[in-house]
Amino acid sequence: MTEEIENEMKNRDKIAKEEDFDGLFSLAHNSYFSTTLYDILVNRHNKDPHSLNPVQFNLFLCMHLENAGQADGVLAFLQEWFPEHKEQVVVSLKEIGATKSSELIKQVNKLLPLDNEWFYKSADEKNIVILHKLDNEFSSYPDGMMCDLYRKYADENKSEILRKS
Repeated sequence: MTEEIENEMKNRDKIAKEEDFDGLFSLAHNSYFSTTLYDILVNRHNKDPHSLNPVQFNLFLCMHLENAGQADGVLAFLQEWFPEHKEQVVVSLKEIGATKSSELIKQVNKLLPLDNEWFYKSADEKNIVILHKLDNEFSSYPDGMMCDLYRKYADENKSEILRKS
């Protein structure tokens, strides 16, 4: 790792730890901005799950869903990580401008058992194929790069990003 990259990582870690929003919004790269904002939101949420205002919570949910989609699949988010927010994440995706992703997750939610049982426990082959197709479509970024959407949404709602709940 070059010294420049190492210094950039230290700077982003410092911005996240100190919740330095001036520093956050001065980050030029949307991916750096997004990962640093994610760290801030996760730290706040871990300290107090009710500490995020609605704009911050939209980003928090969308960022977690994206991470799940890339690592384990959207089912991890919808049934393991935040099952209580499976409907809200559809709204949150729309809010940040990820309308195609929102529709995909809405379709996935329709496949989930109403009794909150594990999907694979009762799913037939047809629904498993549909789930995998929707999951792959989501993971292919149908709305474009999520970091760009996060940055645009944060810029448009900067006063809410800066505000505590």
